[in-house]
Amino acid sequence: MIDAGFPAQWFDGRSAIAKACTLHVDAQVHGGSGLLLRTALGVEHRYAAAAVQWPERTRHGRRQILLDDGSVVDLPDAAGWDAWSEAQGLRQPLAARWALSWRWAIGSSLAMLVFLFASWRWFVPWGAEAAAHWVPWSWEQRIGESSLRQVDQLWMKPSELPQATRAQIEQAVQSMVAKAYPGDQAPRYRLLFRQANKALGPNALALPGGDIIVTDALVEMLPTQNGQVSPTLLAVVAHELGHVRGRHGLEMLFKAGAITAVTGIWLGDFSSLLATVPAWLAQAGYSREAEREADDEALRVMRAAGIDPRVMVLFFQKLKQAFPERDGDGGDFGLASHPPDSERMRLFETGQR
Repeated sequence: MIDAGFPAQWFDGRSAIAKACTLHVDAQVHGGSGLLLRTALGVEHRYAAAAVQWPERTRHGRRQILLDDGSVVDLPDAAGWDAWSEAQGLRQPLAARWALSWRWAIGSSLAMLVFLFASWRWFVPWGAEAAAHWVPWSWEQRIGESSLRQVDQLWMKPSELPQATRAQIEQAVQSMVAKAYPGDQAPRYRLLFRQANKALGPNALALPGGDIIVTDALVEMLPTQNGQVSPTLLAVVAHELGHVRGRHGLEMLFKAGAITAVTGIWLGDFSSLLATVPAWLAQAGYSREAEREADDEALRVMRAAGIDPRVMVLFFQKLKQAFPERDGDGGDFGLASHPPDSERMRLFETGQR
């Protein structure tokens, strides 16, 4: 049985002149809640339910029905349409019903906040770690090269260390790596020296792709003595090798720009991902868990290379002397959210946290 009809104005898409019509909902029209549109001249137009975009209920504004042939039905009496359509059993979409209910709106907002928090707390870290180990090495190298360019532009200058000093450190690191990683197990790395600004100070940083930057200030704080490279300096590099081996730089870069990172991987466009590099570096860098993993690897490397792990304690002592205001058990230092100094010193002194 055809309903009583609702008066409306029909724009057929070919003429700017509105045509008076009546609307009817009939379950027999093309199956389901189809639309029967009857003009004042008695001409009928039938539309299947899938061809009709019913208007959503709003508190203000006119209602319009959009049809798949490009025509539009204007409904001047919004309140009348709402009452009539409800009587005909035309249910509003769930999202529209929620939007009209302040309880549902507040509940939906809270649910979204919970979802976003859960995503950032659990899903994003898990996804970033998985993606970092899935990305081919050639892609990580490209990301690393661009990251290095940005780091050089923002914070670094060419190193002023003598070439002989740099060569001596490189040779000592190579010897340590050869002892710690038998066969082809050594992570692919490249040792670079840079003069950094005061914000970085004596520091070392591992970038995606295996680049390890050692600042001039770090070498000056841990100088070569009696022709021997400081074992503490080698210990710091061993820590950065842990980051390279764990691909932590790529992982944290993904965390800093989770959505753009995924887009960049699938589209092969790394520009949006690389735009997060400054934010990644400025906001802290590695997570505490990544720092602990790097410390564990440094401890293993030093033992394998015959370096007393307790030399790392000297590094923390030197930092405290150079930066008395630094609270090693409190806030962050440099580019990483390190665990407390007390925990790290205990690890390198006793082998346990």
